[in-house]
Amino acid sequence: MRRLAQKGLVVALAAGFATFLASAAVIAQPAGIATHTTLATESHGIGGKVVTTYSVTVAGEDGAPAKGIVMLTERGRNLAGAALDSEGKAEIRCDGLPTGSHALQAEYHGDSAHAASESDVIAVSSATSGDTFALSINPTSATVSAPGDAASIVATITPGSSFTGFVSLSCAGPPVSAGSYTDTALPVGVTCTFTPENLQVTSSTTSFNSDFTIQTTAPAGQLARSGKGVSSRPGGSPLVLAVLLPGVFGLGLLARKRKLFARTALILTLGLVSVVGTSACNARYKYLNHPPTANDGTPTGAYTLTIWAQTSNGVTASEQFLTMPFTVN
Repeated sequence: MRRLAQKGLVVALAAGFATFLASAAVIAQPAGIATHTTLATESHGIGGKVVTTYSVTVAGEDGAPAKGIVMLTERGRNLAGAALDSEGKAEIRCDGLPTGSHALQAEYHGDSAHAASESDVIAVSSATSGDTFALSINPTSATVSAPGDAASIVATITPGSSFTGFVSLSCAGPPVSAGSYTDTALPVGVTCTFTPENLQVTSSTTSFNSDFTIQTTAPAGQLARSGKGVSSRPGGSPLVLAVLLPGVFGLGLLARKRKLFARTALILTLGLVSVVGTSACNARYKYLNHPPTANDGTPTGAYTLTIWAQTSNGVTASEQFLTMPFTVN
């Protein structure tokens, strides 16, 4: 009995020591450099309309700018987002919030070196009229595993109480600068497709969905860039045939000619035919055997896309927009 008790004590001590080591290992794992996220709003009067943008800054305690994406949220629900630039800043657009007061917050998801953080909550008041509409997307961010893959989003148009008309959907790159109403071009190799692209909202429409596809481009023609493109045959083979065949044919004819003038004329004719044949064969050979043009595809990284919804009745125009983060791994 004493031996069994001692054995049980040893086993218990070993298990406890193993648990202690596991806990110590978890504590020893780095949690990432702490970050501080701030959220600020700025309003711009453009075209008789007040446009509000949300500026986010993520600063790490190490002084290095953070990377990754930030989301604009309201009580845990994602509204819009954007990718941080090289200075750790992002501009988020989220137009057409429902009428009333909103408590908004920016959430940073962290990167390989920096820990996640969130900003203080700020209060925003919206006074959306009934003769306009709201734009939303689901999900509010997208990620593809490799260049060449596509992401699927659903864009939803929710009309106000008195809004009717046609709404056109489009996609662009991030704002040109902070507070800018102008967007840049889409990232390299990225295309956006809305199905349908134009929506007709009637008095009985409560909401309207459009399937939104973000397509990236895969690398192509890399073998040509590395010197391992289409295998080529010796360039002289078609040229030699183009020269020798008329020459051999001409030698047979020369054996039957006795007059010098005839021989000279025939030689000149054969030379001209050989030169023309050589040039034509060489040009055709190069055209048929040129390697594909190298294409690096869509570079990996985090991007910001701007989704636009626009309408016009021929006299006045209205538009809503939001930004979304898009990541290519």
